[in-house]
Amino acid sequence: MKNPLESLSNLQQRVIVAILGILLFLGLIFWSWKGAVGLFSIILVLSLYEFYSLSPFNLPKSWRLGGSFVGFILFFLFLISDLGYNGFGLRLFLVLSPIFLILIVFSKLERPFESMSWLVAGWFYLITPWVCMLLIVGDFSYNPGLLLGLFGLLWAADSGAYFAGRTIGKTKLLPRISPKKTWEGLLGGLLCSSLLAYGLFFWVGYFSSAQWFYLAISTTIFGTLGDLAESALKRSLNIKDSGQILPGHGGILDRFDGLFVAAPINYLMVLFFF
Repeated sequence: MKNPLESLSNLQQRVIVAILGILLFLGLIFWSWKGAVGLFSIILVLSLYEFYSLSPFNLPKSWRLGGSFVGFILFFLFLISDLGYNGFGLRLFLVLSPIFLILIVFSKLERPFESMSWLVAGWFYLITPWVCMLLIVGDFSYNPGLLLGLFGLLWAADSGAYFAGRTIGKTKLLPRISPKKTWEGLLGGLLCSSLLAYGLFFWVGYFSSAQWFYLAISTTIFGTLGDLAESALKRSLNIKDSGQILPGHGGILDRFDGLFVAAPINYLMVLFFF
């Protein structure tokens, strides 16, 4: 069956996908904490499968599906564990360790150890940020505005960096990885995220104005590093986009790359300093 989006221009595809994605995103987040968990679960599974599809070791589809399913289970177990229920997420991980080695022994893959390492790397890379985002907002006093505010800081930093880089960007940030990123863009992203942080203090509350400002700085800096990390991954694999699951937008990893570093850092900052 032909995809109806294929007959549309790239811009039309981007607009339609963006509108549908925003509606789904906002609907589930405003629905409840469980809705946010469900949304992040979907994004996680899709991003894991996308990451495994990028493997240079030609992972079979069964391994990609299996790795994504195990990641889905680990996501829930680590989330439950960190919320204070029995702590069996870590225990499961300890049980999985010898299982990995057994699979390597009996695997018929050409490069089993490298393939298994790629699976584990996907879990560390992609599960951690989504768990951290949920732990910041908690489940007993769930505040959808807080969760959207955290995403908003990331998006404001991205937008500010893009427009500042396009208009006044001259000094390259790290050209060997991302030739388009500039220091001026980074400062523009910091300005936009800081302005939004000031607004979030009045709209959402929850944190003090200074704490929102610290989150803006952290999100901008470490979100940029997350973007650069994914750029380094794609450069090493000699690809432009991480996938084509989102017509006109590239892959899941391309859309949330900044979150993968910023979310764990923000969680640690909230946990130990707020």
